[in-house]
Amino acid sequence: MIEKLLGEICHQLPARSLAVAGVTMPVCARCAGIYLGILLACAFYAVPGRYRVFMSYPSRGAAALAAVAVLPCVADYALARIGSPLAVGNGARFVISLFAGWGAWVLLAGLATGLRWGFVEERRLGFGELVGSLAALLVPGLLIATPYALAGRILAGGILAGAIATYGLLNYLPLALLLPKRRFGLIIRAIIMIGLIWLAVVEIKWGYVTYEALENVFT
Repeated sequence: MIEKLLGEICHQLPARSLAVAGVTMPVCARCAGIYLGILLACAFYAVPGRYRVFMSYPSRGAAALAAVAVLPCVADYALARIGSPLAVGNGARFVISLFAGWGAWVLLAGLATGLRWGFVEERRLGFGELVGSLAALLVPGLLIATPYALAGRILAGGILAGAIATYGLLNYLPLALLLPKRRFGLIIRAIIMIGLIWLAVVEIKWGYVTYEALENVFT
């Protein structure tokens, strides 16, 4: 089911996908890295006791670090598109995409927080607080090194969760402008979260159809 759902947003070419303990990942190495990086960055800041950090935006130094983390993935994508021999292999592509996903989450979540609450000093995320989340990126490497098929299934589920988190965050950006600047109760927050998740799944299902239509227009 995961392969079929994510097949709408990734080409899933076996030659460009990683295999973990005999389990082929449901998306290519680049998509796998990006979605897992986003999921791990989200999970690190969402754990209990870190809500202030989760609802913060990056300082200039933190934002610069996040932007630098994204650049290698962008460069590799451009090189691969033009068929350059400088494009990296699946393993290296997965690693740089992990960092890109992490950096994308920091920048986009920070933007969403600023739109929702304003770019105020007490919600600024410092450079030191940000660096600690990089340790979370070691988790996929540990799972890849595991010789059990269960590790591959865990990574596949994580990739799907990361894709949903990505689309959910993108959908939240315009919503952040419309919501009043006050905290809602648990029920209202749960309704908003469920709505964002549902919309993300719908977009993933139809994402590739939209991508193909746009590609036919501009190519």
